[in-house]
Amino acid sequence: MTARTRTRSDDRSPAVALRGRAALYARQSITREGSASLDVQVEACREAAARLKLEVVTELVEAPSTSGYSNRGRNRPKFGELLDLIRRGEVDCVVAYKTDRLSRGGGPGWAPLVDAFEEAGRDPDRAVATTDGWVSEFEIGIRSAMDREESKKTSDRMQAVRAREAKEGVPRIGGRRPYGFTRDMSEHVAEEVERIREAADRVLAGESVWSICTDWNKCGVPTVMGKAWTVQTLTTILTSPRIAGFRTHRGQVVGEGQWNRIIDEDRHDALVAALAPRPSKPRKGRTYPLVGFLVCGKCGGSMRSLTRENGGRSYACRKGPGMGGCGGIRIQANGLEAYVRDLICGMLADPVTRAAMAELTPASTPGAMSDALIDLRLRRDRLIDLYTGGDIDRDTFRSRQAKLDDQIHAANVQGANGAAPMSTIPSTFAELLAIWDESGIDFQRGLIEVVLEKLTVRPATSRGRAFDSGRIGVGLRA
Repeated sequence: MTARTRTRSDDRSPAVALRGRAALYARQSITREGSASLDVQVEACREAAARLKLEVVTELVEAPSTSGYSNRGRNRPKFGELLDLIRRGEVDCVVAYKTDRLSRGGGPGWAPLVDAFEEAGRDPDRAVATTDGWVSEFEIGIRSAMDREESKKTSDRMQAVRAREAKEGVPRIGGRRPYGFTRDMSEHVAEEVERIREAADRVLAGESVWSICTDWNKCGVPTVMGKAWTVQTLTTILTSPRIAGFRTHRGQVVGEGQWNRIIDEDRHDALVAALAPRPSKPRKGRTYPLVGFLVCGKCGGSMRSLTRENGGRSYACRKGPGMGGCGGIRIQANGLEAYVRDLICGMLADPVTRAAMAELTPASTPGAMSDALIDLRLRRDRLIDLYTGGDIDRDTFRSRQAKLDDQIHAANVQGANGAAPMSTIPSTFAELLAIWDESGIDFQRGLIEVVLEKLTVRPATSRGRAFDSGRIGVGLRA
């Protein structure tokens, strides 16, 4: 039975004197034998409303397995609707199967309901009814404490039962179906088992999880949820004790499971070792000062650094997972960086340009870039490397990237507000060239940000290796 709201317009005899407008409310936290189903609750509430001569104007039924204990039951959609109806004066009372259907959150869990009735000016002793009749405000206080205590005891009992079942190897049934097994784990799903074993072979042969996910996504291999594979999803499956036939409880292996394993214990241990998080490596200093300034002249995407096996450096619009480029533009790094150096130093040595730059609020300040901002940019670069290397999945990458971008923007704004004056920058071309080479890439980027908004790299017009400045479109900040 799904969550529903139903307005009733029952035929009734005009001779019956109704004593108020009621909302019926039903909730079932656990679907199990012996518990009153939602249909049983609703029918019993209808009968109680008829005995109390109440007009039922709406029936509010929560989705199955809705807790009245978690967060004191405040997150329930239909309970929120009930409060709104009460405050607007559209209902005078509520009828529930038992008081614990309305809340198991103790006094604080009942407070929103009591407050809503008081706000609407309703008599608290004629605001709540169950199948046994009206429940007074005094009784609500007593029952709320009893209901919450019973919930605590039930929770303790359930935890004890789950711990015992775990030790006995009984499979934990709930949520989504485990990959490779039927929902009750009594049988294997042959095609999925074959995929797990294939992935295990490839990982132990040295292949990355990212590569396997890419292959499977290209072939249209679905996950249990029918979605694309991510590194996190496949890694979780391959390192799960479940596929080796072990039962866990609270993250710890407590015994062998009552199901057939997919891989043996030795193979599982090898997978866990192979996929264990690797210690972070010390990152080399930045070697590409123009990353973040270059835009592809074909697709408009950001260009990235590219280092060949022979050590050749270039900037390229790279395509592939997480790259977002077209793969159609590449330019040699040394020539471009020398061109930009001469451009920036020449412009900052020109008195007219310096005067115009001094009136701007730079995005960041040469020589004044904070250590925090440098660290944030390095972290963003490391994040990109982790994603392109297959160490994190796309959702994790996007989430972390968004947070870092927000922090970088805030640091840039803060740096701009405390910008160093233009007078602190050398004023002659020779002095600027000297300080450019001496001060390192972070200082160079600060100078670039003072002058340039972006650089657009157009497609090459010939196959020659010589740097062609005609390919560069300069976007100035002024």
